[in-house]
Amino acid sequence: MTYIGGMQAYFFDLDGTLTDSRAGLYPAFRRGLEVIGVHGVPDARLKTFLGTPLPQVFRAMRPDVSQAEIDHGMTAFRALFERTGIVANELYPGVIDLLRSIQMRGSAIWVVTSKPQNQAIEVVSYLKLDRYVAGVIGAGLAETDTKTDLVGRALAAAQADSSKAVMVGDRSYDIIGAIDNGVLPIGALWGYGSEDELKAAGCRHFAKSPDDFRVAYVETRAGFVDTGLTAAAGRY
Repeated sequence: MTYIGGMQAYFFDLDGTLTDSRAGLYPAFRRGLEVIGVHGVPDARLKTFLGTPLPQVFRAMRPDVSQAEIDHGMTAFRALFERTGIVANELYPGVIDLLRSIQMRGSAIWVVTSKPQNQAIEVVSYLKLDRYVAGVIGAGLAETDTKTDLVGRALAAAQADSSKAVMVGDRSYDIIGAIDNGVLPIGALWGYGSEDELKAAGCRHFAKSPDDFRVAYVETRAGFVDTGLTAAAGRY
């Protein structure tokens, strides 16, 4: 296949990159935390956990939490999220135009998320993104997969050369997962993480919005001129 834009695959994180999921995640976070005995967590604190695997969230809020309690908390989180959280997801402005632009240039689009794969597929389907997305790579129910694991699986599933793929995400996990696999990371500054967080993880290239990413990294190629497509060489 000829890839008009020069890239074989674009990997996108879900929460905070394609979708704003706060309205559904905050209540589910609180429900899970209540089950492990943590109450009254403010939105500002919960925001710092967006994109973080649930076991890490629970351990951060209660370091002595047991695995059994984590399992109960995760069950409570998922029960509420599946009832109310999926339909509370909203696409960021410009996402559909971005995905269409990538698709028309012949590159594959994959969702790569730490969210359990079954939930991620439900969100993608609900938002009608499945018409653009080649596949969804998500975590197992235990949520022990790292972003490094997930990006590696995405590369294999897409049969993509790491030097011809990018990972777009808003949290440090996305950046680390990309770099560990020789994939160029691009920070989504419209999401939940800060530019400082992304830089500390090794990110050197950013987009301020989905429209900004579309122009710089899909249509005009200006962003790739700046990066020199150096992912494979590890020079980020």
